[in-house]
Amino acid sequence: MMNNEDYLVGIDIGSEKISVLMVDVTSPRLPVLGFAAVPTRGMRQGAVTSLGDLGAAIERAVLEVEEASGKAIEKVHLSLNGEHFRPVVRQGEVEIRNRQDEVFESDRQAVLSRALPVPLSEGEVLHCIVQEFLLDDQRGIDNPVGMYGRNLKANIYLITAAVNNLKNIRRCLADFKLEAASVGYAPLLAAGAVLTPEELAEGVAYLDFGKTTTTLLIFKSTLREVGVVHRGGDRLNFALRYCLNTTPAEAERLKRNYGSCLADGLDVQEEIMVSNAQGEVRQTTSRGFIAEVINAELKDMFSPLQSFFIKNRPVIPAGLVLGGGGAQLPGLVDFMEKDLKLPARVGMPDGFDGWEKVIKSPAYNSLLGVVKTNLPGTQGREEGGGRRSGVTRVLTRHFRKITDILKDNF
Repeated sequence: MMNNEDYLVGIDIGSEKISVLMVDVTSPRLPVLGFAAVPTRGMRQGAVTSLGDLGAAIERAVLEVEEASGKAIEKVHLSLNGEHFRPVVRQGEVEIRNRQDEVFESDRQAVLSRALPVPLSEGEVLHCIVQEFLLDDQRGIDNPVGMYGRNLKANIYLITAAVNNLKNIRRCLADFKLEAASVGYAPLLAAGAVLTPEELAEGVAYLDFGKTTTTLLIFKSTLREVGVVHRGGDRLNFALRYCLNTTPAEAERLKRNYGSCLADGLDVQEEIMVSNAQGEVRQTTSRGFIAEVINAELKDMFSPLQSFFIKNRPVIPAGLVLGGGGAQLPGLVDFMEKDLKLPARVGMPDGFDGWEKVIKSPAYNSLLGVVKTNLPGTQGREEGGGRRSGVTRVLTRHFRKITDILKDNF
Protein backbone atom coordinates (compact mmCIF):
# COMPACT_ATOMS: atom_id res chain seq x y z
CA MET A 1 0.00 0.00 0.00
CA MET A 2 1.44 3.36 -1.01
CA ASN A 3 1.76 6.36 1.29
CA ASN A 4 2.03 10.01 0.33
CA GLU A 5 5.83 9.74 0.03
CA ASP A 6 5.61 7.04 -2.64
CA TYR A 7 4.04 9.19 -5.34
CA LEU A 8 4.42 12.72 -6.65
CA VAL A 9 1.81 14.97 -8.24
CA GLY A 10 2.46 17.79 -10.70
CA ILE A 11 -0.10 20.34 -11.90
CA ASP A 12 0.41 22.57 -14.93
CA ILE A 13 -2.02 25.51 -15.07
CA GLY A 14 -1.94 26.90 -18.58
CA SER A 15 -4.08 29.27 -20.63
CA GLU A 16 -5.86 26.42 -22.40
CA LYS A 17 -5.83 23.50 -19.98
CA ILE A 18 -5.12 22.40 -16.43
CA SER A 19 -3.29 19.07 -16.44
CA VAL A 20 -2.44 16.82 -13.51
CA LEU A 21 0.03 13.94 -13.44
CA MET A 22 0.74 11.42 -10.66
CA VAL A 23 3.79 9.14 -10.84
CA ASP A 24 5.12 6.35 -8.64
CA VAL A 25 8.51 7.51 -7.35
CA THR A 26 9.42 4.15 -5.80
CA SER A 27 10.27 2.76 -9.24
CA PRO A 28 13.14 4.03 -11.41
CA ARG A 29 10.78 3.82 -14.40
CA LEU A 30 8.38 6.34 -12.79
CA PRO A 31 5.15 4.61 -13.85
CA VAL A 32 2.21 6.93 -14.41
CA LEU A 33 -0.54 6.29 -11.84
CA GLY A 34 -2.99 8.90 -13.07
CA PHE A 35 -3.43 11.72 -15.55
CA ALA A 36 -6.17 14.26 -16.31
CA ALA A 37 -6.56 17.41 -18.39
CA VAL A 38 -9.50 19.82 -18.24
CA PRO A 39 -10.18 23.21 -19.86
CA THR A 40 -8.83 26.17 -17.90
CA ARG A 41 -11.42 28.40 -16.28
CA GLY A 42 -10.98 31.53 -14.17
CA MET A 43 -7.63 32.65 -15.63
CA ARG A 44 -6.49 35.05 -18.34
CA GLN A 45 -2.86 35.53 -19.42
CA GLY A 46 -1.79 33.57 -16.33
CA ALA A 47 -3.66 35.85 -13.90
CA VAL A 48 -6.58 34.68 -11.78
CA THR A 49 -9.92 36.23 -12.80
CA SER A 50 -12.28 34.00 -10.79
CA LEU A 51 -11.27 32.04 -7.70
CA GLY A 52 -14.40 29.91 -7.91
CA ASP A 53 -14.00 28.94 -11.56
CA LEU A 54 -10.28 28.22 -11.24
CA GLY A 55 -10.78 26.22 -8.05
CA ALA A 56 -13.55 24.15 -9.64
CA ALA A 57 -11.38 23.34 -12.67
CA ILE A 58 -8.43 22.30 -10.48
CA GLU A 59 -10.71 20.18 -8.29
CA ARG A 60 -12.17 18.40 -11.30
CA ALA A 61 -8.74 17.44 -12.66
CA VAL A 62 -7.45 16.36 -9.24
CA LEU A 63 -10.52 14.22 -8.57
CA GLU A 64 -10.07 12.45 -11.91
CA VAL A 65 -6.50 11.54 -11.00
CA GLU A 66 -7.49 10.43 -7.50
CA GLU A 67 -10.19 8.20 -8.97
CA ALA A 68 -7.85 6.69 -11.56
CA SER A 69 -5.03 6.07 -9.08
CA GLY A 70 -6.99 5.29 -5.93
CA LYS A 71 -4.66 7.68 -4.06
CA ALA A 72 -5.51 10.81 -2.08
CA ILE A 73 -3.73 13.97 -3.19
CA GLU A 74 -2.56 16.42 -0.55
CA LYS A 75 0.62 18.04 -1.88
CA VAL A 76 1.20 19.17 -5.46
CA HIS A 77 4.01 20.82 -7.44
CA LEU A 78 2.82 23.68 -9.64
CA SER A 79 3.90 24.80 -13.10
CA LEU A 80 2.70 28.30 -14.07
CA ASN A 81 3.16 30.88 -16.81
CA GLY A 82 1.83 34.33 -17.59
CA GLU A 83 2.52 38.03 -17.87
CA HIS A 84 3.31 38.38 -14.16
CA PHE A 85 6.62 36.49 -14.43
CA ARG A 86 9.80 38.58 -14.65
CA PRO A 87 13.48 37.80 -15.20
CA VAL A 88 15.74 39.68 -12.78
CA VAL A 89 19.54 39.92 -13.07
CA ARG A 90 21.56 40.41 -9.86
CA GLN A 91 25.25 40.64 -9.00
CA GLY A 92 26.94 40.17 -5.64
CA GLU A 93 30.51 41.13 -4.72
CA VAL A 94 32.76 40.46 -1.70
CA GLU A 95 36.44 40.94 -0.83
CA ILE A 96 38.39 37.84 0.22
CA ARG A 97 39.84 38.78 3.61
CA ASN A 98 41.88 35.79 4.80
CA ARG A 99 45.68 35.79 4.70
CA GLN A 100 45.97 33.15 2.03
CA ASP A 101 43.48 34.88 -0.34
CA GLU A 102 41.73 31.51 -0.58
CA VAL A 103 38.00 31.37 -1.37
CA PHE A 104 36.11 29.43 1.30
CA GLU A 105 32.55 28.16 1.23
CA SER A 106 31.62 31.02 3.56
CA ASP A 107 32.81 33.48 0.87
CA ARG A 108 30.72 31.73 -1.72
CA GLN A 109 27.68 31.99 0.53
CA ALA A 110 28.43 35.64 1.26
CA VAL A 111 28.62 36.71 -2.39
CA LEU A 112 25.32 34.98 -3.14
CA SER A 113 23.75 36.69 -0.14
CA ARG A 114 24.94 40.09 -1.40
CA ALA A 115 22.85 39.61 -4.54
CA LEU A 116 19.77 39.19 -2.34
CA PRO A 117 17.23 40.02 -1.09
CA VAL A 118 15.05 41.07 -3.98
CA PRO A 119 12.55 43.85 -3.17
CA LEU A 120 9.07 42.44 -2.65
CA SER A 121 7.83 44.79 -5.37
CA GLU A 122 9.80 42.68 -7.89
CA GLY A 123 7.84 39.56 -6.91
CA GLU A 124 8.38 36.21 -5.24
CA VAL A 125 11.57 34.42 -6.29
CA LEU A 126 10.74 31.07 -7.92
CA HIS A 127 14.10 30.22 -9.51
CA CYS A 128 17.55 31.41 -8.52
CA ILE A 129 20.20 30.38 -11.04
CA VAL A 130 23.90 31.06 -10.54
CA GLN A 131 25.18 31.87 -14.01
CA GLU A 132 28.85 32.30 -13.12
CA PHE A 133 31.35 33.41 -10.52
CA LEU A 134 34.09 35.94 -11.29
CA LEU A 135 37.35 35.90 -9.35
CA ASP A 136 39.54 38.94 -9.88
CA ASP A 137 37.48 39.44 -13.06
CA GLN A 138 38.26 35.95 -14.39
CA ARG A 139 34.91 34.90 -15.86
CA GLY A 140 33.15 31.59 -16.29
CA ILE A 141 33.99 30.02 -12.92
CA ASP A 142 31.52 27.34 -11.86
CA ASN A 143 32.67 26.94 -8.24
CA PRO A 144 35.34 29.27 -6.81
CA VAL A 145 35.85 27.40 -3.50
CA GLY A 146 39.53 26.51 -3.07
CA MET A 147 40.74 29.01 -5.66
CA TYR A 148 42.82 32.10 -4.86
CA GLY A 149 41.95 35.72 -5.43
CA ARG A 150 40.98 39.00 -3.81
CA ASN A 151 37.65 39.98 -5.36
CA LEU A 152 34.75 37.54 -5.80
CA LYS A 153 31.59 38.31 -7.78
CA ALA A 154 28.53 36.24 -8.68
CA ASN A 155 26.07 36.80 -11.52
CA ILE A 156 22.63 35.47 -10.62
CA TYR A 157 19.56 35.10 -12.80
CA LEU A 158 16.22 35.11 -11.00
CA ILE A 159 12.70 34.31 -12.18
CA THR A 160 10.08 36.10 -10.07
CA ALA A 161 6.27 36.08 -10.08
CA ALA A 162 3.71 38.59 -8.81
CA VAL A 163 3.11 37.87 -5.13
CA ASN A 164 -0.64 38.45 -5.09
CA ASN A 165 -1.31 36.24 -8.10
CA LEU A 166 0.55 33.38 -6.43
CA LYS A 167 -1.48 33.99 -3.28
CA ASN A 168 -4.68 33.68 -5.31
CA ILE A 169 -3.60 30.37 -6.82
CA ARG A 170 -2.50 28.99 -3.46
CA ARG A 171 -5.85 30.09 -2.05
CA CYS A 172 -7.64 28.02 -4.72
CA LEU A 173 -5.59 24.99 -3.72
CA ALA A 174 -6.11 25.53 0.01
CA ASP A 175 -9.87 25.71 -0.45
CA PHE A 176 -9.71 22.09 -1.63
CA LYS A 177 -7.21 20.98 1.04
CA LEU A 178 -4.27 21.02 -1.38
CA GLU A 179 -0.82 22.35 -0.55
CA ALA A 180 1.59 23.78 -3.13
CA ALA A 181 4.89 22.09 -2.23
CA SER A 182 6.67 24.07 -4.97
CA VAL A 183 5.92 26.57 -7.75
CA GLY A 184 7.94 26.80 -10.97
CA TYR A 185 8.09 28.76 -14.21
CA ALA A 186 6.51 26.56 -16.89
CA PRO A 187 8.87 27.28 -19.85
CA LEU A 188 11.93 26.60 -17.68
CA LEU A 189 10.43 23.37 -16.34
CA ALA A 190 9.52 22.33 -19.88
CA ALA A 191 13.09 22.89 -21.06
CA GLY A 192 14.27 20.78 -18.13
CA ALA A 193 12.21 17.88 -19.40
CA VAL A 194 13.59 17.74 -22.94
CA LEU A 195 17.03 19.36 -23.34
CA THR A 196 20.02 17.03 -23.25
CA PRO A 197 23.32 17.60 -21.43
CA GLU A 198 25.07 17.69 -24.81
CA GLU A 199 22.78 20.44 -26.11
CA LEU A 200 23.29 22.44 -22.93
CA ALA A 201 27.06 22.21 -23.09
CA GLU A 202 27.11 23.23 -26.75
CA GLY A 203 24.52 26.01 -26.42
CA VAL A 204 20.84 25.69 -27.30
CA ALA A 205 17.57 27.63 -27.41
CA TYR A 206 14.18 26.37 -26.22
CA LEU A 207 11.04 27.90 -27.71
CA ASP A 208 7.85 27.36 -25.71
CA PHE A 209 4.97 28.00 -28.13
CA GLY A 210 1.80 28.27 -26.05
CA LYS A 211 -1.76 29.40 -26.61
CA THR A 212 -1.27 33.05 -25.62
CA THR A 213 2.48 33.37 -24.95
CA THR A 214 5.69 32.42 -26.75
CA THR A 215 8.84 32.20 -24.63
CA LEU A 216 12.42 31.85 -25.83
CA LEU A 217 15.07 30.60 -23.39
CA ILE A 218 18.79 30.73 -24.24
CA PHE A 219 21.08 28.18 -22.58
CA LYS A 220 24.86 27.95 -22.55
CA SER A 221 25.69 25.50 -19.76
CA THR A 222 22.96 27.26 -17.78
CA LEU A 223 20.12 29.71 -18.43
CA ARG A 224 21.47 32.92 -19.97
CA GLU A 225 18.48 34.89 -21.17
CA VAL A 226 14.68 34.80 -21.47
CA GLY A 227 12.61 36.54 -24.14
CA VAL A 228 8.81 36.68 -24.03
CA VAL A 229 6.24 37.63 -26.66
CA HIS A 230 2.63 37.74 -25.52
CA ARG A 231 1.42 36.09 -28.70
CA GLY A 232 0.72 32.43 -29.24
CA GLY A 233 -1.40 29.94 -31.11
CA ASP A 234 -4.48 32.10 -30.62
CA ARG A 235 -2.98 34.61 -33.07
CA LEU A 236 -3.06 31.99 -35.81
CA ASN A 237 -6.73 31.36 -35.06
CA PHE A 238 -7.45 35.08 -35.19
CA ALA A 239 -5.69 35.43 -38.54
CA LEU A 240 -7.67 32.55 -40.05
CA ARG A 241 -10.89 33.89 -38.59
CA TYR A 242 -10.25 37.34 -40.03
CA CYS A 243 -9.08 36.19 -43.47
CA LEU A 244 -11.89 33.67 -43.90
CA ASN A 245 -14.59 35.65 -42.08
CA THR A 246 -15.52 32.69 -39.89
CA THR A 247 -16.00 31.78 -36.21
CA PRO A 248 -13.29 31.11 -33.57
CA ALA A 249 -14.34 27.45 -33.36
CA GLU A 250 -14.16 27.02 -37.12
CA ALA A 251 -10.76 28.74 -37.27
CA GLU A 252 -9.47 26.32 -34.63
CA ARG A 253 -10.82 23.35 -36.61
CA LEU A 254 -9.18 24.55 -39.81
CA LYS A 255 -5.85 25.05 -38.06
CA ARG A 256 -5.92 21.63 -36.39
CA ASN A 257 -7.12 19.64 -39.39
CA TYR A 258 -5.56 21.48 -42.32
CA GLY A 259 -3.01 23.93 -40.93
CA SER A 260 0.66 23.95 -41.92
CA CYS A 261 3.49 26.46 -41.72
CA LEU A 262 4.66 25.72 -45.26
CA ALA A 263 2.93 24.81 -48.49
CA ASP A 264 5.72 22.38 -49.42
CA GLY A 265 4.36 18.88 -49.92
CA LEU A 266 0.71 19.96 -49.70
CA ASP A 267 -2.00 19.70 -52.27
CA VAL A 268 -2.35 23.46 -52.28
CA GLN A 269 -5.41 23.29 -54.51
CA GLU A 270 -7.33 20.96 -52.17
CA GLU A 271 -10.72 22.54 -51.58
CA ILE A 272 -11.89 22.90 -47.96
CA MET A 273 -15.37 23.88 -46.84
CA VAL A 274 -15.70 26.72 -44.31
CA SER A 275 -18.84 27.00 -42.19
CA ASN A 276 -20.34 29.96 -40.31
CA ALA A 277 -21.76 30.21 -36.79
CA GLN A 278 -24.94 28.43 -37.88
CA GLY A 279 -22.98 25.57 -39.38
CA GLU A 280 -23.85 26.58 -42.91
CA VAL A 281 -21.21 26.24 -45.63
CA ARG A 282 -21.05 29.62 -47.31
CA GLN A 283 -17.56 29.49 -48.82
CA THR A 284 -14.57 27.30 -49.59
CA THR A 285 -10.85 27.82 -49.27
CA SER A 286 -7.70 25.86 -50.10
CA ARG A 287 -4.95 24.25 -48.04
CA GLY A 288 -2.49 26.49 -49.81
CA PHE A 289 -4.30 29.62 -48.63
CA ILE A 290 -4.48 28.35 -45.03
CA ALA A 291 -0.72 27.68 -45.10
CA GLU A 292 -0.11 31.14 -46.56
CA VAL A 293 -2.08 32.81 -43.74
CA ILE A 294 -0.31 30.80 -41.02
CA ASN A 295 3.13 31.41 -42.54
CA ALA A 296 2.61 35.18 -42.69
CA GLU A 297 1.25 35.31 -39.14
CA LEU A 298 4.13 33.26 -37.74
CA LYS A 299 6.69 35.59 -39.28
CA ASP A 300 4.92 38.54 -37.69
CA MET A 301 4.58 36.76 -34.32
CA PHE A 302 8.23 35.79 -34.08
CA SER A 303 9.64 39.08 -35.38
CA PRO A 304 10.08 40.54 -31.84
CA LEU A 305 12.32 37.56 -31.00
CA GLN A 306 14.55 38.04 -34.04
CA SER A 307 16.97 40.24 -32.10
CA PHE A 308 17.37 37.45 -29.53
CA PHE A 309 18.16 34.93 -32.24
CA ILE A 310 20.58 37.25 -34.05
CA LYS A 311 22.43 38.13 -30.84
CA ASN A 312 22.60 34.56 -29.55
CA ARG A 313 23.10 32.61 -32.79
CA PRO A 314 26.87 32.24 -32.17
CA VAL A 315 26.26 30.67 -28.73
CA ILE A 316 23.49 28.22 -29.72
CA PRO A 317 25.12 25.95 -32.30
CA ALA A 318 22.95 23.05 -31.05
CA GLY A 319 20.02 24.96 -32.52
CA LEU A 320 16.42 25.23 -31.41
CA VAL A 321 14.17 22.85 -29.49
CA LEU A 322 10.42 23.44 -29.82
CA GLY A 323 7.80 22.76 -27.17
CA GLY A 324 4.29 23.72 -26.12
CA GLY A 325 1.03 23.01 -27.89
CA GLY A 326 2.06 25.13 -30.89
CA ALA A 327 5.01 22.81 -31.56
CA GLN A 328 2.54 20.27 -32.96
CA LEU A 329 1.80 22.52 -35.95
CA PRO A 330 2.85 20.65 -39.13
CA GLY A 331 5.89 22.12 -40.85
CA LEU A 332 7.03 24.22 -37.87
CA VAL A 333 10.45 22.56 -37.66
CA ASP A 334 11.11 23.19 -41.36
CA PHE A 335 9.76 26.74 -41.04
CA MET A 336 12.12 27.57 -38.15
CA GLU A 337 15.14 25.97 -39.83
CA LYS A 338 14.46 27.87 -43.03
CA ASP A 339 13.78 31.18 -41.27
CA LEU A 340 16.59 31.04 -38.69
CA LYS A 341 19.22 28.95 -40.49
CA LEU A 342 19.50 26.78 -37.37
CA PRO A 343 18.86 23.07 -36.75
CA ALA A 344 15.53 22.50 -35.00
CA ARG A 345 13.61 19.62 -33.44
CA VAL A 346 10.45 19.09 -31.40
CA GLY A 347 11.31 18.29 -27.79
CA MET A 348 9.61 15.22 -26.30
CA PRO A 349 10.42 14.00 -22.78
CA ASP A 350 11.05 10.41 -21.78
CA GLY A 351 11.71 8.47 -18.61
CA PHE A 352 8.07 7.89 -17.60
CA ASP A 353 6.73 4.36 -17.89
CA GLY A 354 3.46 4.50 -19.80
CA TRP A 355 3.28 8.27 -20.29
CA GLU A 356 3.28 7.86 -24.07
CA LYS A 357 -0.15 6.23 -23.93
CA VAL A 358 -1.87 9.29 -22.51
CA ILE A 359 0.26 12.41 -22.97
CA LYS A 360 2.54 11.93 -25.96
CA SER A 361 2.68 15.59 -26.92
CA PRO A 362 5.07 18.55 -26.50
CA ALA A 363 2.07 20.38 -25.02
CA TYR A 364 2.79 18.51 -21.77
CA ASN A 365 6.52 19.25 -21.51
CA SER A 366 6.04 21.59 -18.56
CA LEU A 367 3.84 19.06 -16.72
CA LEU A 368 6.46 16.35 -17.08
CA GLY A 369 9.15 18.91 -16.28
CA VAL A 370 7.62 19.92 -12.95
CA VAL A 371 7.48 16.25 -11.96
CA LYS A 372 11.08 15.55 -13.03
CA THR A 373 12.43 18.62 -11.26
CA ASN A 374 10.85 17.65 -7.95
CA LEU A 375 11.68 13.95 -7.83
CA PRO A 376 12.95 12.82 -4.40
CA GLY A 377 16.70 13.32 -4.16
CA THR A 378 16.88 15.63 -7.19
CA GLN A 379 17.47 18.88 -5.35
CA GLY A 380 21.03 19.32 -4.21
CA ARG A 381 22.29 16.06 -5.77
CA GLU A 382 25.56 16.23 -7.65
CA GLU A 383 25.67 15.73 -11.40
CA GLY A 384 25.52 12.16 -12.62
CA GLY A 385 23.73 10.95 -9.49
CA GLY A 386 20.21 10.30 -10.70
CA ARG A 387 17.43 10.63 -13.21
CA ARG A 388 17.65 14.34 -13.92
CA SER A 389 17.78 15.85 -17.37
CA GLY A 390 20.63 18.17 -18.31
CA VAL A 391 18.75 21.35 -17.44
CA THR A 392 17.46 19.89 -14.19
CA ARG A 393 21.02 19.13 -13.09
CA VAL A 394 22.20 22.63 -13.92
CA LEU A 395 19.24 24.41 -12.34
CA THR A 396 19.34 22.43 -9.10
CA ARG A 397 23.11 22.40 -8.64
CA HIS A 398 23.01 25.25 -6.14
CA PHE A 399 19.37 24.80 -5.09
CA ARG A 400 19.82 23.78 -1.47
CA LYS A 401 22.25 26.55 -0.56
CA ILE A 402 20.29 29.17 -2.51
CA THR A 403 17.09 28.09 -0.74
CA ASP A 404 18.76 28.60 2.64
CA ILE A 405 19.87 32.07 1.60
CA LEU A 406 16.38 32.98 0.43
CA LYS A 407 14.89 31.79 3.72
CA ASP A 408 17.35 33.96 5.64
CA ASN A 409 16.45 37.03 3.60
CA PHE A 410 12.66 36.79 3.31
